[in-house]
Amino acid sequence: MRRCSLAVLLICGVPACGAPAAACPSGYVGNAERAQTLVNAARGTRAGREVVGDGVSICFGGHERGAVLPDGVVVISDALTGGEAAARLIHLRTHVAEGLHEFPAAGVACELQMEGAIAAEARAIVAEIEACEQLRCAEQPYSFAAGVLAGAPGERVAGVLARLRDEPDSDGLDVMLARYRARCEEAQRGSDDAR
Repeated sequence: MRRCSLAVLLICGVPACGAPAAACPSGYVGNAERAQTLVNAARGTRAGREVVGDGVSICFGGHERGAVLPDGVVVISDALTGGEAAARLIHLRTHVAEGLHEFPAAGVACELQMEGAIAAEARAIVAEIEACEQLRCAEQPYSFAAGVLAGAPGERVAGVLARLRDEPDSDGLDVMLARYRARCEEAQRGSDDAR
């Protein structure tokens, strides 16, 4: 990854100098070559073309499949490789495109925010499943992926949304939804305490 001096930044602008190095959290590392491989693979899919642009900051490590940090940096597990990692990148960049990485918003009721988060997750899950199909992943990311792909493309998000509203305990979806609720409730308590 090239480093730009202030003079070069003023002459050529940041994008011409390449994306800035990701500020990886503790336990995660950047790998420009691996990140570029994932970006290229993701952009080769329908969903990836829409959400994976230039300047994507990706860090690798951890045991969970991946997440997006509040600053938009994507973290992907070292356990994910090839199509699975690229499909996960699409899922996470869908969250960035929709602003879900900034969840929760201040001063908005948690019930309303949860509805928005669940809908955003449904869209990202479908994008990941469809991308995995296009990328010929060795394994689909969700146990219900075959059912999603069997549905008409225009009905897939609604099907996943219904599943999420039922709060299934499969695929870690219940844990994910509980984390959203906890984050929102904690933020609400913080804003109430500040009053």
